[in-house]
Amino acid sequence: MLKRIGIMMLVLLLSLTVIVTPSSAGALKPRESAAPPGTWFAGDEPSNGSTDKPVLLFVHGLNGASTTWYENNNMYQTALNNGYHTAFIELYGTKNMWDNGNLLAQKLPEISNHFGKRIVIVAHSKGGLDSQAALTHYNAHQYVSNVITLGSPHHGSQLADLAYSSWAGWLGSILGQKNDATYSLQTSYMRHFRSITDGHSNINRNTYYTLGGTKRDSFGTGLYFGHLYLSQFGSNDGAVTLTSSQLPTGRTIRNDSWTHNTIKTGNIFQWFRPYLTINRSSTNEFVESDFNLSASISLPKEENVEDSMGEFLLRGGLFDGEVKESFMVEKEASNIMIDWISAAPVDSLELIGPNNKVHKVEVNSYQDDFMFDGAWHNVMTVKNPKHGEWTIKSSSAKENAYLLTVQFDSKLNKKIKVKENKKNQHWSLDLEEPSVQKNKMKMSYSVDFIADPSVSGKKKEVNIKTVEQQGSTSIQLPEKLEEGVYNITIDVSSEEASNEFQRTIIKSIYVDKNGNVY
Repeated sequence: MLKRIGIMMLVLLLSLTVIVTPSSAGALKPRESAAPPGTWFAGDEPSNGSTDKPVLLFVHGLNGASTTWYENNNMYQTALNNGYHTAFIELYGTKNMWDNGNLLAQKLPEISNHFGKRIVIVAHSKGGLDSQAALTHYNAHQYVSNVITLGSPHHGSQLADLAYSSWAGWLGSILGQKNDATYSLQTSYMRHFRSITDGHSNINRNTYYTLGGTKRDSFGTGLYFGHLYLSQFGSNDGAVTLTSSQLPTGRTIRNDSWTHNTIKTGNIFQWFRPYLTINRSSTNEFVESDFNLSASISLPKEENVEDSMGEFLLRGGLFDGEVKESFMVEKEASNIMIDWISAAPVDSLELIGPNNKVHKVEVNSYQDDFMFDGAWHNVMTVKNPKHGEWTIKSSSAKENAYLLTVQFDSKLNKKIKVKENKKNQHWSLDLEEPSVQKNKMKMSYSVDFIADPSVSGKKKEVNIKTVEQQGSTSIQLPEKLEEGVYNITIDVSSEEASNEFQRTIIKSIYVDKNGNVY
């Protein structure tokens, strides 16, 4: 029967209130209200357990709960059937790796002492960062053997950068997606985290194994949009790029056709089972030497996408009544996908092409369940779009917020390269497309500063610079930089008749207390 640790286990996932009750082996059942963070509980006693097998502690990710492992998921049942003791813990759904890492570090001794052995952590998504913070920065490494991370953003996610950009900020604020957790997942913040973690004296006290996904989820999910947006940065699972899922100090077990959701299911258990070891000399447990590691690992192809201009144009803001946005489609575009994302359903959408021609195009709508949870997507696809200016009009009877994304399928995506120069706090964009004349280039950029809440203890977000310039692709930040993230939203366009285009580039930098830039 289910073991109770402290108070009865209450869990919350995606605004649904559920609770764990006593049950037959493997059948954890929902209840009716939420447990406080730090509550943990053990799974049922495996019928074929062994003292040589470790306890598996399952750690959930962003906005998650322990139910992610056993509701509509056979991960818990698979582990139980394979003879493993299991444990589950509730962490903060919207806190950063410092708060969750500290909390997890406090609970690991209890869990380890309860079972009388060390633990193997199996963590999904941001749970991998929380786990590494607990073991490395909060000295809980002695209670854990190995760590398995499933689609963890070890280098952050560009979706978090998007949520804090000038164009998407309104929408993110209204939907409540700008929180400590999302803040910490910005790519620059994670560069800072990696810099103070990978060289830490505790970094090699535990062995880390990673798995990453590359599959696009089905239409009608937040991960579907996430995959499309992240595709400009490489292969991804809808939330995390393959590159980000890998640890510099870890070892990749496998990368495969998994989404950010399917990578945490019981079907993945077979791939990390060989690495669930307490000590390597055990004769009754799998050890790495028993397996051909090279046969099981699927390493990503080398992807050089960080310096590309990108595939997207972004626009956004608040509106009440009617709003319209115009954008340029270049001659080389063979396909465009338009996604009008709004905080609430809109009353109407109209797509107008060049020469004021209204296009009757199918609009497919669905509600987001991920990064912009609760927002409405309205997706339109235009094949072989006519070159020129396009406009989308929308109306809403109530005050609303929107984010327009236009994804271009165009040869131009790879022709124009954007290279960063961070020397002396100076950013430059070197455009390598020879047919683009510099004096025909137009760039506007907005710099938004977001203070680090884990340092200041309070939220501070302010636009510190908005610039429009012609014939220049140079970005200069203020001389004195506070500690925190600077989100730079850059709109680039060419007014050259033979090569008109528009794109939006989002860059994120983090400045630490010593003025170091990441």
